[in-house]
Amino acid sequence: MSRPPVFAIEATNLTDERGTGIGRYTRQLIEALSALQVQPQDEFEVLQLCKRSRWPLRERLAQGPRLSSRMWWGPVWPIPRPACSLLHVPDERQPPWRVPVVATVHDLYAALNINTGDEKKRQRKLRHYEHLRDGCARLVCVSENTRQDFLRLVGGDPARLKVVHLGVSPDFCPREAAEIDAVRTRHGIAGPYLLFVGSTPNKNLARTLEAFAAGGFARDFTLLVCGERSQAQGEALASRLAALNLTDRVRFVGFVSDANLPVLYAGAAAYLFPSLYEGYGLPILEAMACGVPVLTSNRGSCPEAAAGHAVIADPEDIAALAAGIGEAVAMTESRRAAALAYARTRTWEATARGTLAIWREALAER
Repeated sequence: MSRPPVFAIEATNLTDERGTGIGRYTRQLIEALSALQVQPQDEFEVLQLCKRSRWPLRERLAQGPRLSSRMWWGPVWPIPRPACSLLHVPDERQPPWRVPVVATVHDLYAALNINTGDEKKRQRKLRHYEHLRDGCARLVCVSENTRQDFLRLVGGDPARLKVVHLGVSPDFCPREAAEIDAVRTRHGIAGPYLLFVGSTPNKNLARTLEAFAAGGFARDFTLLVCGERSQAQGEALASRLAALNLTDRVRFVGFVSDANLPVLYAGAAAYLFPSLYEGYGLPILEAMACGVPVLTSNRGSCPEAAAGHAVIADPEDIAALAAGIGEAVAMTESRRAAALAYARTRTWEATARGTLAIWREALAER
């Protein structure tokens, strides 16, 4: 009996102290691949690769059946390369091996000049897009919108760009009142609140504050804002809140752990996500999976992620955003239930199976 194929995945981002969105994607994908039930003839192994500089933190890599891990050292490789059939690259780190490569395209921020204040980094990212276009057997796009953006802005063979939507972790689910109250107490939240998560410009916080003020929601709600910010950002926001007379009605709680975030979702009267651009918009589904109504935008992949189950508004129109917040807060129980049911259909198992199918397709082509 021949040995199952070994699919290597660059997993150094799993060693980060605070996981990024791509880090969460990598972990959830690997753990779902580990848990997949397949026929004996379809069995496979997953090799997690970690750069030499992070190898001492390898205990943070995923654990489970069919998983193993190895260090890599590039661009020079002074020790034998572990045998693998294919390499998957979820971010910019890539071992210089001559095997078929599949990469994930999460977004086109750099090509759209969004969230890219450093021009050198933007140009490096643009070169990375071109490298993916020219060097990968297949590209996994997290949404059809991202796929279309890549084809329009970078180019490439449409047949090699495949869409595999992201899943929602089971951690995102409705919570008991006692659990919600405990997290509210921990963060000093009194009374009903609306939730906003994010710190990058595309998340559109400034206009969200304007809409919160314009709609008079401060009478009934606190706006809870999660995400780390620089001192300069904090000072600018404090000045804007004072001008809007919202100083006492907006709470900044900084970084929120993965353990607390689902509970904060579940306790919110609505989740506000009027993003100017998203590669996928996973928080939309995460909030819906917690039973919370969502306001999002008509830009990027947000409508694709919401699939008709969120309130959609123009993210640059303050009046439209204010009206959308009101509609989200008043969302009927039947519509919330439909959104929850839809979010539960988006699983990491499906993401893993879709990714595995693309790996096998790339191997078959070779």
